Parts: sequence; C-alpha cells; structure tokens
Amino acid sequence: MRRTMFTGRVRALLVAGALLAVLGAGCGGAPPAGGEIALATDPPPPTPSSLPTLTSTPPPTATPTPTPTETPPPTATPTPEGCLRPPDDYELVTVREGFRLNRRTLAMLEHARELYGGEHDFLLAITQGSYNTGVEASFGTHDGGGAVDLAVRDLNNWHHILYEEVDAMISALRRAGFAAWLRDTDSLYPGSPAHIHAIAIGDAELSEAAQGQLTGEAGYFYGYDGLPVDPPQPDPHGGPIICPWMLEMGYPDVAAAGE
Repeated sequence: MRRTMFTGRVRALLVAGALLAVLGAGCGGAPPAGGEIALATDPPPPTPSSLPTLTSTPPPTATPTPTPTETPPPTATPTPEGCLRPPDDYELVTVREGFRLNRRTLAMLEHARELYGGEHDFLLAITQGSYNTGVEASFGTHDGGGAVDLAVRDLNNWHHILYEEVDAMISALRRAGFAAWLRDTDSLYPGSPAHIHAIAIGDAELSEAAQGQLTGEAGYFYGYDGLPVDPPQPDPHGGPIICPWMLEMGYPDVAAAGE
C-alpha cells in the first residue's frame, strides 16, 4: 500500500516536471531570474499616421431662396404747397379806392400774400378789381367776378418795377388758385403799365372772357398766357399749377392738356 502511494507521488512529480519543460520551451526559454514569468504584452497602439483618414463630406449648401422684390406703387404727384380750396363766399366787398371783389377772391389774395411772404402787399397793390365793365384793354375779363390786377411797382418807390420779385409773386398767386401772368409795359397798348393780371380759378361769377383765359384756346390750363391772339402765346411763367380741388371742379389736368 505505501509502495503504491509512493509510486503515485513519483508519477505526479514526473508529470509536473514534464509540463514545466513544455511551458519553458513554448515561451522561448527558461523563465527569468526571480521566478517571474514574463506576460505577453498588447501590441502598441497605431500611430496617428497609420490611422485611416476619414473624410467627412459636408452637407450640401442650401441655395438661398431669392427674396421677391416688391414693386413700389407709383408715387402720386405731390400737391403743390399752399393748395387750399377757397371758400364759396360771393358777398361783395370794397377794397381801398372803390375796387370791388367778392369775398372768395379777397380770401385768395390774402392767402397768396401769406404764401409770398415778401414786402409787396397784394391788397395795397390792386389797380383794378372785379365787376368792372367796359374796360376795352381788359377784353371783358373784369366784367364779372374773380378778376384782379396788381401793380408790380415798388409801393415805396413808384419808379422801380419789382422785376426781381415777379416770379415769387406769380408762384404765390398760382398756388393760391389764380391764373396769373405779368403784363409788362406796353404789352397791351402803347404806354400800358406793367402789372400782374390774375383770374380766380373756379369763381362762379367769372365773365365769359375770363373763363376763356382759363380753358379757351389760349388758356392757362393749356400752357398759354390768356391773351386772345392768333397764334396763342406760350405762358412765360411755365405751365399751370394744378391743385386737387381744381380737378374736382372739372378743370383739365396739365398731363391731359399736353396730349
């Protein structure tokens, strides 16, 4: 029995020795000093240059949607400064030395004086009013309402004609609602004085001749000077100034007049 046990131990030692020999051969030789067994290490990590380069494809750039361009509406012709519809007041008044006007014409003159803003006083400069019949040189334009003549001589120096102020005065009168022109010295008859002749547009009591100076063949609204001559003479002060209230009353537009 003891012999058998001894024999078994010997066999076990022989088997263990054989295993150690096999292990030593598989690891390339005997284990290192100190009895430590060298463990296989992981291979080193790949260097950055050895890594495959991943190229990211950027998403397609969206084509911007064009912003629609809005077409601005046509700009309305601006109303000339000072366009104020006059009152429908035809009560007669007397100005200065017996010059008669209706209150509508008087209100327009006062408005024109404000628009002008110069030293020449339109009311003090009146040389002929309305409702003045039988004046041959006026062609009947003063027979009814709405007609007035204004001196253009300096009221403080009658020898000086205010030519330098005429354009400003004409502009103010037209914006206030008059058809107005300069009648220069000798233009109507030899020795006729320089003055501004004005017709109140839309006056309900205009004479036929005065209405003709607005819408007749030589009329203000068609770019002429109102004088009844053939052929008509161009307006020396440019085209008419047209206010909205004139169109509402049925007077022609300057654009239609040019067609």
